[in-house]
Amino acid sequence: MKKIGVWALFCVLSLAPCAAQNTPDDMAEQIIVYRLPDPERLYIYRSGLVVYDAKIPSDIIINKAFILPENIQLDSLVISQSGKRVYSYSTETAEALVVLRRGERPGMVRIMRVTIPELQAGGSLDVKYGIRNSGLVWTPVLDLEVQEGNYLGCALLADIRVERDLPETTRSILARRPEIILASSQNILLDDTGAVFNLGRPLIEANRRTLFKLEEGRTPYTLVYQWDANRGERLSAQLRAPTPLKTMAQQVRMYLNASGMNVGQSSGLTISPDRPIVCYIGEQPNIATFRSVRTAEFPERENLPFTHYLEYRITNQLDKRVQAEISVPVSYGTKHRTAYHFTREPDERPGDRMLWKYDLGPGEQALLEFNFDSETKDNPLYSQFDYSEGGR
Repeated sequence: MKKIGVWALFCVLSLAPCAAQNTPDDMAEQIIVYRLPDPERLYIYRSGLVVYDAKIPSDIIINKAFILPENIQLDSLVISQSGKRVYSYSTETAEALVVLRRGERPGMVRIMRVTIPELQAGGSLDVKYGIRNSGLVWTPVLDLEVQEGNYLGCALLADIRVERDLPETTRSILARRPEIILASSQNILLDDTGAVFNLGRPLIEANRRTLFKLEEGRTPYTLVYQWDANRGERLSAQLRAPTPLKTMAQQVRMYLNASGMNVGQSSGLTISPDRPIVCYIGEQPNIATFRSVRTAEFPERENLPFTHYLEYRITNQLDKRVQAEISVPVSYGTKHRTAYHFTREPDERPGDRMLWKYDLGPGEQALLEFNFDSETKDNPLYSQFDYSEGGR
């Protein structure tokens, strides 16, 4: 930039009255005013990284240098000119007179000065840079609403939180209302590993929480009562529904609302089009349970001398038909494989568990009995069970 250009910027901003004894060239030698570039886009990643995408016009490049906020991550700095990557540059932290917002007076701000020795004359620069401690965080939220006819309204929201004590340069960038893009993954080489949402140019301010709707849908749901039979005495109510959303995201917060009240919430969930929504509501005391075990020894069996006989019962004490499940963990031997004997095979075997499903009317009872041969007599899984006659 020519000196007269710097002087013109200096006078327009009314930094100080033009002294009669000083010429424009003299003043230009004393004070150089930089302008923070206007980011065109702002990427907020789930990892906490914030990346700015800015175009650096040639008229704000002074002595082959431009400025960026001090808290940039240098390992994320990428500079291009005329579509080609620029590698020949150096950086230093400095204080300079900077115009943060258009129309404001310049002030001394600590910045990162980027110098490009091999800058092509007259061309603008495309710059991407990450920010440390940006004060911007976003979290995906799944908002569920119970509706008539056993339907569930689903809305995927972006919860953007902005800290109170933002760096002044970050406040300045947000005040210009750049295009904001939310990304759930930083690896663009892996197809379909994360979602990207363009919010346009919303107003994002410090010390504020803002919710944006990203996607919504509607889906039927069912209530299922599942008994984790070796851990608790009660059945837990679960709301289950196929996912009507196309987005895949991890570490999602979920809220369930019914009749204007929050009736359930959880965090750390993964949502995906091929994965059903499951929301744990609470325990159901009106479905009674009973469990017992007895152990018999057979010395003639060398490897698996003990047989454990298990009984599980659930009784529907509600005045309506319910879907119920009994979930039991698989027991493994340390030396020999445990041998199971069923009167009714499990309906499913998810992971290291066995699952039986029942459809029970009011007052109906489900009885589950099976046994397995084991190498040990005492099994800690059954330490809280009732023991029938002939037990250990």
